[in-house]
Amino acid sequence: MINFNLQSLKKGMPGLTFEFAIPATKDNAWSETSKYLAESAFCFIEGIIYNNVSKYQNYGHWGTTEVNKEQWLSIKSELIKLKYKVDHSQNLNELKHDLFDFKFIFDDDDFQEMTKNFSQYKLPFSQMISDFTTWIDSNIQKYGSIYILGI
Repeated sequence: MINFNLQSLKKGMPGLTFEFAIPATKDNAWSETSKYLAESAFCFIEGIIYNNVSKYQNYGHWGTTEVNKEQWLSIKSELIKLKYKVDHSQNLNELKHDLFDFKFIFDDDDFQEMTKNFSQYKLPFSQMISDFTTWIDSNIQKYGSIYILGI
């Protein structure tokens, strides 16, 4: 089951997780001020980051990448478009051209699960995009950038 919840730090967070951090905590993984997203969920929006942050293309999935305000505005625009498409799609195939296409990142089981049960995942996926953009908007205004700490 894909967990699309943008989470705060808690004990025993399962699986591979991406951390979204403010500049002051970028070197201190697992900060209480950060937000967290399961790799299986982040993979559905990772292409947007990849295409808008050139430094992410150099091992960002596994490392630390800064996202500045200008980059964020491009990312946010694409996330809003994706959210609209998610909200108005009947199946995952309708989003095929909007999702990241690195097969080594998508777990086949997660992708098949999402395809098979798209109607159940549609609302959590859309809500994840909303929560993600809200959190980053708030913090990027305060700090000028945010950091993605890969798995």
